[in-house]
Amino acid sequence: MSYFSGCCSNLVKFVIFFIMTMMIVSLQTSMGFEEEEDNNHLQEFWSREELVRLAGYGEEKLSTVLITGTVLCDGTPLGASPVSGALVGINCGEWSQQSSAAAEAVTDEYGEFQIDLPSQLHAILNLEKACSLKVLRMPKNSACKLAFGKEGKTLTLLLARDGVRVYSAGEIKLSSLKDRAE
Repeated sequence: MSYFSGCCSNLVKFVIFFIMTMMIVSLQTSMGFEEEEDNNHLQEFWSREELVRLAGYGEEKLSTVLITGTVLCDGTPLGASPVSGALVGINCGEWSQQSSAAAEAVTDEYGEFQIDLPSQLHAILNLEKACSLKVLRMPKNSACKLAFGKEGKTLTLLLARDGVRVYSAGEIKLSSLKDRAE
């Protein structure tokens, strides 16, 4: 028996039991019986952990989706140098002036960032096509400026195993202020 069929049979049992419990409570209320506050019918058959798992909630994270990349300032005297302190955001949909990022991260001293995508976005099909990444803010002391546009950097799937998916935006190279003046 597969995990899916076992999961679904438990879910069906839960839904049927829940509906029956609600019907009994409704009948008791209409007949004037009052239910005791500490009497929890659902926990007679399933533990709290099982109910939480059946409902799809809980303390355990079911999956992890990470987005990684590096922000570089191109055209500096040293070549492409890492940008520390840049704010990077991911959006699933089109970028616009009003849109905000679904998740954000700040680059470290090596210009690298890692975004742990919120769980409500884990089920997006073709995440690498549906979501894109942008540098949202540069540190004040940076030799590079942001290039604003509607397009964001696309993602590439690097790893998908055991409930973990890792996508990469690769290197995001920004032009230096000096290059723009020329």
